Amino acid sequence: MKKIAIFLLMISFIFTGCTVNLPFNNRLEYSSIKQLKQDVQHTNISVNIQWIPANFVDRIDFQGASGFVGAGTNTRIPTGVALSQRIEEAVSVIADITNDGMPLIIEVENAQSEFEYSAGIFNITPAIDVADVVFKATFHVKGKEWTNEFKSSLTDPTIGGTSQTGLLEQAWDDIAIQVAKDIAFHLR
Repeated sequence: MKKIAIFLLMISFIFTGCTVNLPFNNRLEYSSIKQLKQDVQHTNISVNIQWIPANFVDRIDFQGASGFVGAGTNTRIPTGVALSQRIEEAVSVIADITNDGMPLIIEVENAQSEFEYSAGIFNITPAIDVADVVFKATFHVKGKEWTNEFKSSLTDPTIGGTSQTGLLEQAWDDIAIQVAKDIAFHLR
């Protein structure tokens, strides 16, 4: 009877999962800003970014990893916070962001961040090995309206990963650059 109780306790501990709090950076990397400045010229246009839904900029997802390792965990992933801040910073490279600028409405239809990370006996700190981000939105500016879907899929070839959050942050940077280039095209 004692063995059964211990066995059930172990099983319940294994399948309940745990919470992992990862140290995310919600700013666009300097190398991404530098790349965007090389690829797109500043437009000398002022815009006022408005998000629909308005609370997208505060959205934090609470989810498990997509792969086998970490699927039972719950991790706070700041998808809305990270994407909105990065996109606004990327747009500020191509246009001035001011309160009296022309409205640039970004109507978010889908924003997902999926990840896989390794954690276990050989690497104590969890590291994201795979990052997949999808961002689909309808944009409204200068009387134009268009919908586009942006995707970024990255894999870290290093066993155990090189950073706890770096790969997912790079995917968010990639999405922000894609969005800013798309907006720049439509602002011309």
